[in-house]
Amino acid sequence: MRLKKIELKNFKRLVDFQAQFSPGINVVKGPLNEMGKSTLLEGIVVALFHNPRSTAKGLKDYVSWGLTRQFRTSLEFEDKGNRYLLEKDFDKGTARLTSENGREEFDTFKEISEKMAELLGTKSDTLFLCSSCIRQDQVSEISSGKKEINESLEEIVSGGKESILASQVMQKLDDRISEIRKGLDRPAKIKGSLALLRDQRDEFLRKYREVRDEVAKIEARKIELVEMDKKLAEVKEQYENAKVLLDKNKQRKEIEASIKDLKQKYDEVEELLGGVNGLMTRLEAADEALRSVEGLENEQQVSEFRKGLDAIQYKRGDTEKDLAMRGKELAEAKEKLERKRSQAFFGSGRSIAVPVTMIIIGVIGALVVHLYSLGLTILGAALLVITVIRERTAFIREEISIADLEMRLQKMKEALGGLTTKQSELLAGAKCRTVGEFDKKEKDFKSWIAEKGSLEAQLKGMLRGKTVEDFQKQKQKIARDLAVEEAKLTDDLKATALSTEQYIELEKRVRSLEVRQAELEKQRRRCEVIIEQARFNIENQIGLEEELKGIHEALRHEEKKVKVYGLAREFISKARTEILSSAGEALEKEIQRYLAIFTDGKYKQVKVNKEALEFRVYSDEKRDWAKPEELSGGVIDEFYLAFRVALAKLIFGDKKPPLILDDPFVNFDSVRLDRTLDFFKTLASDYQIIIFALSDSYDRVADNIVLLGKKERQCMALQQIEGKDFPKIDLIGKSGNADNVIYLPDNLH
Repeated sequence: MRLKKIELKNFKRLVDFQAQFSPGINVVKGPLNEMGKSTLLEGIVVALFHNPRSTAKGLKDYVSWGLTRQFRTSLEFEDKGNRYLLEKDFDKGTARLTSENGREEFDTFKEISEKMAELLGTKSDTLFLCSSCIRQDQVSEISSGKKEINESLEEIVSGGKESILASQVMQKLDDRISEIRKGLDRPAKIKGSLALLRDQRDEFLRKYREVRDEVAKIEARKIELVEMDKKLAEVKEQYENAKVLLDKNKQRKEIEASIKDLKQKYDEVEELLGGVNGLMTRLEAADEALRSVEGLENEQQVSEFRKGLDAIQYKRGDTEKDLAMRGKELAEAKEKLERKRSQAFFGSGRSIAVPVTMIIIGVIGALVVHLYSLGLTILGAALLVITVIRERTAFIREEISIADLEMRLQKMKEALGGLTTKQSELLAGAKCRTVGEFDKKEKDFKSWIAEKGSLEAQLKGMLRGKTVEDFQKQKQKIARDLAVEEAKLTDDLKATALSTEQYIELEKRVRSLEVRQAELEKQRRRCEVIIEQARFNIENQIGLEEELKGIHEALRHEEKKVKVYGLAREFISKARTEILSSAGEALEKEIQRYLAIFTDGKYKQVKVNKEALEFRVYSDEKRDWAKPEELSGGVIDEFYLAFRVALAKLIFGDKKPPLILDDPFVNFDSVRLDRTLDFFKTLASDYQIIIFALSDSYDRVADNIVLLGKKERQCMALQQIEGKDFPKIDLIGKSGNADNVIYLPDNLH
């Protein structure tokens, strides 16, 4: 069988993946771990063997992270010139196997499994993983498939799958012996024939002894029954008398308890009605007090009065504060203006000093020096005029500012008067003259409102949704019931009154008589049943003896059958050991052949324990036989690789399934690796080989390379190594100049 193409959907990190394989050696590699190699290997195994209808918990681990739908697999392969397509949908639970020419089509997993076993050589993924599929970290792991390996080796020697294997016959004999002996060594729900016969024998023996003893006991039972009737009559009479007295006392106590309870209820209702009346009186007083508060009618009105007065007080405070600030500002402005009145016309001395000086200097200069100095006099005069005008303008502005402040102060005083008027009107509405008077009224009103609310809540809690009339009716009913109960307490009941100690003692006596009566009646019924059923005679006894004899014969027959089955199993086991010995010799030869190649001739001799699948390798250094695990790490991998290749050739014969190698050569030195790769290159003429790797170590023997996560420049560089023609490359990643491009999803890093 040769794989051609695989497609995986939603399979772990491979959300939408496909790859093609060619005959010969296929190298699947990536530069790092976690690139999808192990996932692809698992995908191949799942596509070949797993049932899409399976509910195994492990299958959910294959679903891509974050997705809810199950995965799908599609596998194209070729066998003896015929091409097939195997599709599995693990979300829908469907499977389909079709041939290219359409002559064969299977759509049930059972049919597909049988056909794949015919093409591949096995339908056991365990056997496949122990032979043809070799993982790097599981090269030496074969313990899980020992059973399948032994059965396959036995098939080879004993005639193939059409023959019945000795192990199967031994298993059937073991099952038959176990079935017959079931229930002998430990308890079982469904017992075997031996246990059933022994149980039947024991039951008949018990019954026989019972029949034999019954006849002797029957007369003794009759005498016992007469004595029992006499005792029972006495106990019944004592019980009846004590029971009557106890019942009367119970009745009296129940009536007295009922009377007490009714009196208590009557007192409670009467007390409640008194409390209700008191609360209603206090409520009327609270209402009267509220009505006496003049000008205030309800809480909303009081709240509105309070809000209005608080707003007026707030505004008054702000206005008075602002009025004081503006008054201070006006006084300061007037004081400043008074200081400037003396300079209102000519301006300040400092302001006119410069222009006056300029005029004086100009006049003197014109008279003494030159006529042109007169310009300085004119300039000083102009500057003097400008200074006087500016000082006068500033004085006028100050007067206007003072007038504006006086007007604002007047408006504020008017506003204060308006607030006072509004407050008086608001207080008049509440029939108050001052704010203090309103505060007192408000406090009294709210106090009575709170008192009324509290009283109403108490009244509601006491009435519990009922009316006073309801409780009055209840009181009348309790009084009637009380009269009825008191009438029941007759003189006869009062006369039977017992003290507490006497009542307790009577109860104990009644219970004791009840138990004694029940015991006597039970014993009497048992005696009657025994007497009625003890109708045995000698013929019944003889019949039971004959049946016991038959059971003993059947028991001896079953025990003899078990011995025969045991002898047959022992004989077949010896024959099977001889068969496995032949298979072991063939396996030893194949392992020795491959081990010599893989170890460059250092190790050539191997011993195989066929039954336990245990191995010994002869070491020249130790001059003794050793377990593979006692040798170096490289030799361990080389031995088990030789074992698996030999096993695949022996078990699968001409089926030739693909050999899948997950980088099992990591512990090989360079010389042994070269020899091993040369061997696999030769083996590739008969087998399709798929090698998963991290490095380029296997490129020289590859017929097809599948790159995981490589860019196109890396692919092109490989083709230029040493100027050699390189095999066809499948590029998984970005497209470029590759012969075949396979796209991985964006989330695969």
